[in-house]
Amino acid sequence: MEKEKIEQLIKSLKKNRIEGIYFSSETDLINFVIDNLKPGITVGIGDSLTIEQLGLFDYLRQSSIRFLDKYQPDITKEERSQLYRDNFSADIFLSGINAITLEGKIFNLDGNGSRVAPIIYGPKRVFLVCGTNKIVQNDEEAISRIKNIAAPIDAKRLNKKTPCTKTGICLDCKSVDKICNYYTIIQGQFDKERIKVLLINGKYGF
Repeated sequence: MEKEKIEQLIKSLKKNRIEGIYFSSETDLINFVIDNLKPGITVGIGDSLTIEQLGLFDYLRQSSIRFLDKYQPDITKEERSQLYRDNFSADIFLSGINAITLEGKIFNLDGNGSRVAPIIYGPKRVFLVCGTNKIVQNDEEAISRIKNIAAPIDAKRLNKKTPCTKTGICLDCKSVDKICNYYTIIQGQFDKERIKVLLINGKYGF
């Protein structure tokens, strides 16, 4: 990703009262997150292959924090639902991004809302981790990226019985299994310290 585009994106985010921080290495990004893990705080997460690829889940599990770990073994449906509700009162919420435009707009898609809802409201701070492969030119490219890349791959990963798992593109289906239920676009915030976008150089997630 060209340096000029990264700089343009960070400037656009700043105009939207969102801080964008660029990391050229995984180590630098991980150290930034670790430095914010003060003992005793509560940290929640949303589904994110990017965060998984960076190995951040392991750091969270080993830290002296209260980690709302939805991936813990043998967790029940009721326990996971409670964790989703607890995310709203977390000190830090970590999640990913499906697409981000050079105008500084953050696009996400969710199946049940448990990821996008706390991004928008609740947790004191939100760190959105994003590979440079998610950066697109405009709104149209963001929607296209979600429909034709992110959503079909995620639906297949989750073993959903939707047309896109076979065609590889969104067909605007009405399947009960569809994950395209909640689109969100973040284009600003009141508290400029709340949401931070952590950009990592390279291809992460999908």
